[in-house]
Amino acid sequence: MSLELLRQVCNLVLTISMIYCVYQAYISLHMFGRARPLLPPMNETHRFAVIICAMNEASVITNLLKSLEQQDYPADAFDVFVTADNCTDETAELSRRAGATVYERFDDVHRSKGFALNWTFSRFLKQYGGRYDACVVFDADNVADKGFLAAMNRQLNAGNRIAAGFRMGKNPSSSWVAGCSSIFWLMQTRFCFVPRAKLGLPCFSVGGTGFMFDLSVLGEGGWQTSSICEDIEFTLNSIASGYFVAFAPDAVFYDEQPLTLMYSIRQRYRWSLGCIQILSLSLPKLFSALFSGRGRVFDAILYCFGIVIAGTSEICGCVLVVLSAAATRDYMSIVTAGIASALGGYVTVVLAACLTLYLEKRSWSGAWKAVLTYPVYLLTWGIINVVVLFYRNPKWKVIPHTESMSIEEIENDAVK
Repeated sequence: MSLELLRQVCNLVLTISMIYCVYQAYISLHMFGRARPLLPPMNETHRFAVIICAMNEASVITNLLKSLEQQDYPADAFDVFVTADNCTDETAELSRRAGATVYERFDDVHRSKGFALNWTFSRFLKQYGGRYDACVVFDADNVADKGFLAAMNRQLNAGNRIAAGFRMGKNPSSSWVAGCSSIFWLMQTRFCFVPRAKLGLPCFSVGGTGFMFDLSVLGEGGWQTSSICEDIEFTLNSIASGYFVAFAPDAVFYDEQPLTLMYSIRQRYRWSLGCIQILSLSLPKLFSALFSGRGRVFDAILYCFGIVIAGTSEICGCVLVVLSAAATRDYMSIVTAGIASALGGYVTVVLAACLTLYLEKRSWSGAWKAVLTYPVYLLTWGIINVVVLFYRNPKWKVIPHTESMSIEEIENDAVK
């Protein structure tokens, strides 16, 4: 490939990336205000099965179980099921003591939450098929706001058969990394979910935890996902099948964030890899739905290309800088422009983080550290998006959860 052709290819990729960014920016313009919580009459109380997947979560699962006991929802209208997945600690025993039905799974080969859900639903549906209307999925490190199930019941009463809850960081003050991760989830809500709720577009991901779906969505096949990001695959396949994935802003729950950069990178690498895997698993179904006349899936199709566009545009940007340096040999101007761009990007990201915390009325002890380091957090994600284009290791790696916090402690930690 000649250098001129290489330059043209890179410019084309960056043009596509710019168009993609303009589209996302247009969506984000609808971020102000709030997606209204659904308030239809409570004309039906649905029965929920709460499914919790846990792998050696004895240190945190009790707080989730207690928060479920405290729900403002009839106690006889939901039951808790815990899948103790390859556990070697007291997770199963603690769950039984709390009144949960416990499944114990041991499989050293198929180790991931997707496999655990496949295994769980194959048994759950045979034993309890027809007993429950809908299912709520949590991770063991979560803690649920007392109004969570009531909010999801309103979604069902409004006709929404799949809904994603409002995810907040459980431990944002534990480290700068945990704080950055907490900002990320708030930004996803504010810049992605709220605008789509206002525009009548489905959420592109239920987020892996804190989500609800009508059990009829699964059909006779049960839970069927094969990627390392089962939540994104489930969401996009559901959208392709004609389901609307709603955002439930009043279904609040808290999710533990990684404490160290290493664990955070491990987690985000898995997410980025999952987005690569869905290109072959979910994208064909979405295109089929689009060609069938369901134009609302277009937004989900664009989401599928996000990681590829991000990674390739970063590479092409670097290539163009190198080509420009080789052609002009004006290295000082290039370095100066690079520093100016980096500073501009840093300030823009910091301001976006501040705007997010302001709009969401959230803060915590040491939040300024997370705000100032958030550009570094995003920079590492940019590197991950490049790496995943060339190196793909789908092996599941555990992210340890150690932050034992009750709902009262979480609320007290927040600075109002």
